[in-house]
Amino acid sequence: MIVRSDAVRRLLNARSVAVVGASSDPTKLTGRPIAYMQGIGFDGDIYPVNPSRPEIQGLRSYPSLSAIGRPVDLAIIGTAAERVEEAVTEGIAAGVGGFVIFSSGFAEFDADGAERQRRLTELSRHHGVPIIGPNCLGVINARSGLVASFTTAMEGRPPKPGHFAFVSQSGAMAAYWLDMVTQAGIGVSTWVSSGNECDLTIGDVLGGLADDDDTRVIGLYMEDIKDPPAFRAVARRLAEAGKPVIAIKAGRSKAGADAARSHTGALAGEDTLYEALFDQYAIERVDSLTALIDRAKPFLFDARPRGRRLAVLSVSGGAGVMLADAAEAAGMEILPFADETRQQLAAVLPVFSKPQNPIDLTAMVVQDPALLSKTLTVIGEASEIDACVLFVGLMASIADTLAAAIGAARAASGKPVVVVWIGARSEVVGRLQDAGLPVFADIPAAIDALAGSLRFDRRQQALRRLPTGLPSQIQPDGGTRMLTEWDSKALLRAGDHAVPLPRGVLIRPDEGADGLAGLTPPFVAKLQSPTLPHKSDAGGVVLRLKDAAAVMETVRSFEAMARERGIPYDGTLVEEMVPFDMEFLVGIRRDSVFGPVVVVGRGGVEVEAMGDVAMGLLPLDRAAVVRLIRSLRCAPLLDGFRNRAAVPVEALADAIVGLCERFLADGRLAEIEINPLVAGPHGVAALDALLTVAGNDP
Repeated sequence: MIVRSDAVRRLLNARSVAVVGASSDPTKLTGRPIAYMQGIGFDGDIYPVNPSRPEIQGLRSYPSLSAIGRPVDLAIIGTAAERVEEAVTEGIAAGVGGFVIFSSGFAEFDADGAERQRRLTELSRHHGVPIIGPNCLGVINARSGLVASFTTAMEGRPPKPGHFAFVSQSGAMAAYWLDMVTQAGIGVSTWVSSGNECDLTIGDVLGGLADDDDTRVIGLYMEDIKDPPAFRAVARRLAEAGKPVIAIKAGRSKAGADAARSHTGALAGEDTLYEALFDQYAIERVDSLTALIDRAKPFLFDARPRGRRLAVLSVSGGAGVMLADAAEAAGMEILPFADETRQQLAAVLPVFSKPQNPIDLTAMVVQDPALLSKTLTVIGEASEIDACVLFVGLMASIADTLAAAIGAARAASGKPVVVVWIGARSEVVGRLQDAGLPVFADIPAAIDALAGSLRFDRRQQALRRLPTGLPSQIQPDGGTRMLTEWDSKALLRAGDHAVPLPRGVLIRPDEGADGLAGLTPPFVAKLQSPTLPHKSDAGGVVLRLKDAAAVMETVRSFEAMARERGIPYDGTLVEEMVPFDMEFLVGIRRDSVFGPVVVVGRGGVEVEAMGDVAMGLLPLDRAAVVRLIRSLRCAPLLDGFRNRAAVPVEALADAIVGLCERFLADGRLAEIEINPLVAGPHGVAALDALLTVAGNDP
């Protein structure tokens, strides 16, 4: 689990760049980087490499990398795939510090390409020289003017330096993002298209941005994670540093996952596990580039609310109502103003505008633009308000005056203000952004962005409480075997992480019912066979047995059932029946991509049909498990419903944490399934348990 942050930082801050196969045509793949860097004033040295031309785009050209006569920080390679390895080998010998490889025809293409990519990986790792790509659009550092990319998104105006970074496994998505933020006038710090990731992964790039002072927010487009433990470590660093990551994870659907595999050779994991990863590591997931950019705005413009209490100002009564509805749905609060605030508002508002939240400024702002500034000033001083949302529509004739008033009020109050301005001209948006005011094109985008910033704060705090160590990803060798419920529970009783279990005994037909002494009826009897994990489906569970005679009759019938089915019969587990109010499922397993994971859900025999589950990546603490439980659709029932008692959620969480700790402590365990884990007035108990362990021997 190594994140090569230093290598990434050196590459992104290259001061000398060679372009292998450089073209004198600024529209060609290996001509564009030179033209772009010269056009925006790269503050380093550019070395075209082309043996057939003495000069390229006004720069001296060199026949080879070694002919440059000095080590260069970065070499761009855009040759045919068959010639890339030779160029990298030559560059390493010449002291090149890192490579960006545009060329396609590698693992994304065919088996021969995959072998070429494997050799590039070996070269990189053996010599310690970082590579971005192959099959990528490259990198941009907007601060230094480094453009190791051929993206057509640079054909218009170049991005202005700023604090928004973007890392993408798709070159096209990276180009679209760059064009969108450039048109929106939002400043960029670093831009990376990672391509096939033969060496540096998106996790490595994120690690390189963790300590970058110019980066405040990171956008991410991803299709898979090459090294989940390293990615988790980097995501934690970024969250603890207060740098939010806003991600598009493609492959949510089966069709999308299949497309991702064909696109970059990715092996997409279960989408629900990515959701768990994002939730635990304070990563905001969105479904579009527009949403990704909007969610970044509160962080980029220092407009994060201090809490959930919003004031709404609107030039439209209807829009004010819509804002209030959207805020409440997103968990924000539109509370009444304090008496002092109402008095101050009454002094500045027109007589027909009530000093209530939301405030309807009406079209009066057309006649009196200063009204907006006065009202914002009062709101800015109101201690009961955490942030203000202002709605404006059209008003082109006074847009400049309004923008000036809004900017002045924002500067005076220091309280976060976000603007929803439908129909705003781009120059007005730019003026407001320069004043530190994020501007949104519609109401839902603004409210979602504010709610997302608060969600980041909550997730960041929860992440700080999680254990820092990560469990081993190693899978058990030599196959696995499933234990019977009796053997599973015996294993759960052992060790330092005992799990609450009903009292019970294993009975065989030739042993009699002496083992029932000390147990209290009614009893439940369960057929024990290693080949019959779901006993109730086969009639292998009998409830409410009143006495020993009923138990023995059931034991004999189970023996006969096993004989008829031709399955092994290990006896009958007889336990005291435990009263409960709700059933839960707990499943713990070692995922091939993410390592140990836990599934918590509504339990019982209908668990597959209900689909009410939540997932977490181990290790988790009690607070994290409580959040998983509370995230279930059945959560409203936990606090009591009609005549049902409340579920002891803390005790339930303790039992789940104990199971997780037991799993992590025993490397032989491949899977634990508890269904049901019941909770009620008598506490918590695992009524059924199936453990899968390493090894095939009985």
